[in-house]
Amino acid sequence: MSLWVRSQEAPDSMTNMDLVHFKASHITHIPIEKCSLLTTRASSTEDGGGTTYYKPDLRHSCCPHYTIRLDGSAFKPQKDQRKAVNRFTDYILGPDYVRLAARLCPKSREQKKHYRTSFDLTLRIHEAEYQYIKRPISPSTRKSIEPAHKFEVTLEADTFTEEKYTLFANYQRVVHKEPPSRISKAGFRSFLCSGIAQTTYEQDGKERKIGVLDLMPHCVSSVYLIYHESVNDWEFGKLSALQEIALAVEDGYQYYYMGYYIHSCTKMRYKSTFHPTYVLDPETYDWDLLDQEMLARLSACDYVSLSRERRLGINSSSSESDRQEAVASVPSTSAAPTPSSIFHTDMPGVMSIEEVKGNIPLEDVEVRLTDKTVNLARLGHWDEEEMIDSSSVQGIAAEFVACVGPALAGEIVIDLSGGA
Repeated sequence: MSLWVRSQEAPDSMTNMDLVHFKASHITHIPIEKCSLLTTRASSTEDGGGTTYYKPDLRHSCCPHYTIRLDGSAFKPQKDQRKAVNRFTDYILGPDYVRLAARLCPKSREQKKHYRTSFDLTLRIHEAEYQYIKRPISPSTRKSIEPAHKFEVTLEADTFTEEKYTLFANYQRVVHKEPPSRISKAGFRSFLCSGIAQTTYEQDGKERKIGVLDLMPHCVSSVYLIYHESVNDWEFGKLSALQEIALAVEDGYQYYYMGYYIHSCTKMRYKSTFHPTYVLDPETYDWDLLDQEMLARLSACDYVSLSRERRLGINSSSSESDRQEAVASVPSTSAAPTPSSIFHTDMPGVMSIEEVKGNIPLEDVEVRLTDKTVNLARLGHWDEEEMIDSSSVQGIAAEFVACVGPALAGEIVIDLSGGA
């Protein structure tokens, strides 16, 4: 009894995307070993703070968003990424500190050569952080030398503070152009203070950035990033990703999840510059390398599933006409269906009604009533209902397990109590 389902309506923030047919909300107490299964098959919403999930229909979306992750152990920073780290470090330390520190704490010739010819992310990313900065005593002032700015990074629990909320509200107004009426403390609490970690970045005593993370057994997952517009010049999106990759490597996580990759969104193209990254196949949940060949496919097609192409015999040597045939086998994104049941769609990654019948004993699925929780089989006449009827108890249960998959079907409770 780990998962509560309260509705099948699309979240308000998603209603204009014509891609949501399923929602599971108020999710609590997921067994830790099952978290990765849920986050692979469903997506957390911005208004849920890790407790509301939806199932997107990438095939009928105008801008398909593919889950993307990086293999942290194999990551090698590119030139522009190294430059961003070094530029920010130079700004924080300042030329006076760098000059004095070089004189008071000189490096050996070998150390200088190693520094110039190698780039260890887990060392370089911390060079600007105050707790790692050497502060030797100046002979002239008898005081420790200080950097130009005091930059501090803290990984902490998801606490609410007025300063964090002020930064969040400013970010939503300035960056996302949200009206004040859509920004509230309650929304901030539910979104970013509901069981997830926060990395706060303070500069000279003021919070300038907050990175919101999910920490799971096998990965660090980036949920959201908030920053003040005064730090726009320092590429904080890129820097925060590098900070979080370093966290994953240092703490032994295999993967760093980067949220979504939307190929048509230019602001997300930077994610493809981190290597090696993989995108999730929406039909089989396999991970495919986001290389130049994959990027070319995403440029040519609105919807890409390499598993579908393999089933159709399409490969890198196939002709353009063969590729067009594969694309033609996918329904047009301009004519997304509005069916009464997800079993009437061709939504990728969802079990068919035959697969549900053959693999999941619906009678064992638990439902929560007003005063108790029982197996579906204990409800009178439930088996006389049509599974294809999304308004029936059996239909609700069937659609839900079709979305979360067989591995999670035994971990859920469907809330029919109508409570808040």
